[in-house]
Parts: sequence; structure tokens; C-alpha cells
Amino acid sequence: MIRKETKPESLAEFATDESGIVQARDVEAVCFPESEQEICELFAEANETSTLVTTSGAGTGLNGGRVAIHGGLVLATQELRAPQPRELPAIEAEQFGKQYVIYLDQERLEAHVPAGVSTELLDQMLPEGLLYPPDPTEKSGFIGANIACNASGSRTFHYGASRHWVLGLRVVLPTGDIIDISRGDCTADSELRFASQSGREYAIPLPSYQMPAGKNAAGLYARPGMDLVDLFVGSEGILGVISEVRLKLTERPDNILGEIAFFPSEAEALGFIDDLRTAAAGAMTVLSIEYFDSNSLGFMEHEVLAGKDYGAAVYTEVVGTLDELDPLIAALDANNYAADWFAEGGEEAAEQKGFRHSLPDEVHSYLRRHNSQAWTTDFAVPAEKFPEMLQAYHAAGVALREKFPREGKHYLVFGHIGDYHLHVEFIAHTEDELRLARQLYADLARQAIAWGGTVSAEHGVGKKTLTVNGRTIPYLELMYGKQAVMEIARAKQVLDPNLILNVGNMVPKQYLQEMAAN
Repeated sequence: MIRKETKPESLAEFATDESGIVQARDVEAVCFPESEQEICELFAEANETSTLVTTSGAGTGLNGGRVAIHGGLVLATQELRAPQPRELPAIEAEQFGKQYVIYLDQERLEAHVPAGVSTELLDQMLPEGLLYPPDPTEKSGFIGANIACNASGSRTFHYGASRHWVLGLRVVLPTGDIIDISRGDCTADSELRFASQSGREYAIPLPSYQMPAGKNAAGLYARPGMDLVDLFVGSEGILGVISEVRLKLTERPDNILGEIAFFPSEAEALGFIDDLRTAAAGAMTVLSIEYFDSNSLGFMEHEVLAGKDYGAAVYTEVVGTLDELDPLIAALDANNYAADWFAEGGEEAAEQKGFRHSLPDEVHSYLRRHNSQAWTTDFAVPAEKFPEMLQAYHAAGVALREKFPREGKHYLVFGHIGDYHLHVEFIAHTEDELRLARQLYADLARQAIAWGGTVSAEHGVGKKTLTVNGRTIPYLELMYGKQAVMEIARAKQVLDPNLILNVGNMVPKQYLQEMAAN
């Protein structure tokens, strides 16, 4: 029988996510299924009683996706620790007193992984020479949730987002049906037709909107000739619960070298980044290019920053030997770098990664100490518009600072600049500051869309809404229009006829009710 927790302290653990932008209400219980069968039983009960179900991973999301804002049950995926039995070598590991299992096909470079395994643990379980390339900042995030949000991270510059590494999925649909799909089994231009293991047939009309050409995690994936697997990758849980993933692996590169370069100014850092992109288009393999503005560096504590006042920093990983670093050295020299921190691997490389990943923790610690809130962008734009977008980011941050002068930072700019994808984090100490931050955020979102970009490059949209002309609208409506949001709702209804699963993600409850009424 499925384990359920109803104690207030158990419910409190699932009351919000890392963002804190929304809070759960009227949650009846948190359920911890250990198998697909228990998920099916949970859905059977929920459909019969019209009870809403919200899926939760590790809580590392930033858009409220796992938060049960309309009450009902929370389906926690952390007990999904073993995939379906396979005639393949099993790899077992223990973490926090729990046993985890994956199945490895080393010849085909594939792994069958249950939804409840974290990316950190997966990396530890894989043989030394193999790699699952996606590198999200939050290492404690679960594989199932990462796939549901099409997570990316720093190495997306070279390897692409999670979608590129998913070969197959097992999904429990809200009807209680189970599908086991592999890439290539089902493709279509306008309607995906497939059957579940029970033989029930489904036909899903694809949304008609045109997705941006660059990095994007906003809305259901929809392209001509698309694969059924891709419909579920990045679907933010609105179509079903991913129970198991078949992942594509690659050989772990030898000689991954890390470099963090510090510059007197942003302009010099941007010149270095342009030279890195040129090198990546040539002979040098560049895995990642990450950016930190001066405000970001102000949050990060490390001896390399002690007593320094740098204008910007760039973190990059390259593959090669010391004799093959001429393009990197030339890029440093050509752009007046002030200092650099080089790592050839081992503990030094791990320390660099810790430095890079420390920023979110330091910011969240600051927010807690000052009882403040943050509102973080996730925009990406085409290459030719990126310089203007960066100027707009700084102008918005300066506007917040000038309107509400005080001690401390008002904003910071950081992230995956290799993909023309930076995060702007507005820091608000008061409700008035937060109100302006949200307005500036909405203005930047419109600008990103106008320039052919996206409002969400990697985080998804979750339960985010925006106020436009006095009206609160779902985040996706700003980008695609209301018709597109309703098309997503109709696609969801095919697989979730009683509209019980992850209500509020992508499509607000009232929009689902409007669709059902018509």
C-alpha cells in the first residue's frame, strides 16, 4: 500500500520550491509511491474522487511547478528508485540510507534510470569512463523532474539540453495507463497517435505555435515531424508522471580543463567570450561558457576574490592538453584579463565547480538574512540581439536601484552566456521594490519575445503569471497568445480527461475550466 504522510511537518516540506514564489494550500497528504502500480492506484482513486494531484521532485525548481496551490495530493517521486527489471548489468548504490538501482547497456552507451535518482548520484553510479552530459546547477534534482523540465546547465553550450539525451520514457498517464516509448516509435506533424500498454489509443493534437529557434523551455514542444518522446520532455508534468528514463550516455572526455578568468570590465569579458566562441567553432572543444557580473562576484566568497574588485568573470571548460590551449591563452591576452584561476582536474576542478555553483546558495542565504525576495529572469535571445538585451538587463537593474536607493545589491546578471542565455535576479527588500521588479521583468520578457527569443530558456514556466494592463495572465500567454495556451490545455485533456494532474503548470486552473465548459 502506498505510504501517505499527513502530519503538518511532512506537508510543510512540500509547501513550496526553491523559488518560494507560490505556497501550497489545503494539501490532504503527501504520497510516496515506490512503483508504477502504486502510481496507477493513486490515479484511480484521484479520478474517482476528483482529487487533484501535484507531482514533486526534489524541490529545486524555480517556478512553483511542484507546489500544490489548489490543494489535493502531492505525489513525491523520491521513492521511485528502481527501474523495471532488465536483462542488463545492474548498478546499485546507497544514498541517505536508501538503495538505488540503474541498468547499464555499456555497449550501446545507454542507461535505464528511475525517476528518483539525482543527477549527482547518477554521475557517481556510472563507470568512470562514461558521462551523462547535462549539468544542471542543482545536483540534487531528480532525473525524472529534470527530464520533465528539459533541464540544461553549463555544458548545454556543447552538449545541448536534456532532450538531446533522452532515448525513451516510461510514463504513467493520469488515466492510470502506462506507456513505454522509444525515440522513433511515433512521429507526426500535427497529431500524435499511440497506444498504451493496455491497448487504449490516444490522439494528441499538437499546438500550432512556432517555437523560437534557439534554446527554449517554454510550453509543450511542438515542431513538424516531432517525436512523441519530445512531447513529454519539458512538459512540466502536465501530461503524466515519468517513472523511468532511458538515457543516452557518452564517453567522458579526457583532460577537461577549467578556467575562471577575471576582467577589469564587462566589455573585456565579452571580448573574451567572443574569442571563445570563435575557438569553439574551430579546433578547440569548449564545453561551457558561464558569466558573472560584478554584482554576482560580490555575493561569492572565495580567497581568489579577497581584496579584489573585478568587473566580471568568465568560467569555461575546455577539452585538451596544456599544449592545445593556445586559443584560450590568446583570448586571455587579447582581452586584458586581470587574473585567472586554472584547473587541470581533480580537487581543483571540483573547487572551481563549487565556486560556480555557490552563487545561488549565497544569494538565497542573503535573501533569508534580509527577509527579501528575488525575481529571476530566464530569457534567451538570438545572437545578434544579445548585446542589446544585455544593455536592457543592466538598464532595468539600474532603474530598480535608482527608484529605491539603499545598501546592498539590487540585481545581478549571471549564467549561460555561451547560449546567449543570462539570468537577471532582481532583489527586492520591500513589496514596492518587488512590484517594480515584476514590472521590469515583464518589460524585459516582452523585449525578448519581440527579438525572437524566449521567456524561459531552461526553467519552464511552472505556475508563473504576469500582470499586463491590469490583467493577470499565464506566463505562456505573453509569448504565444491565449489560443496557444488553450491548445496546450486541449492536448492535456486527451491524456488527463478529468484534469487532475499538475493543475496550474503552464495552464492556470481557470483556463482549464473554461476549456472544459466549452
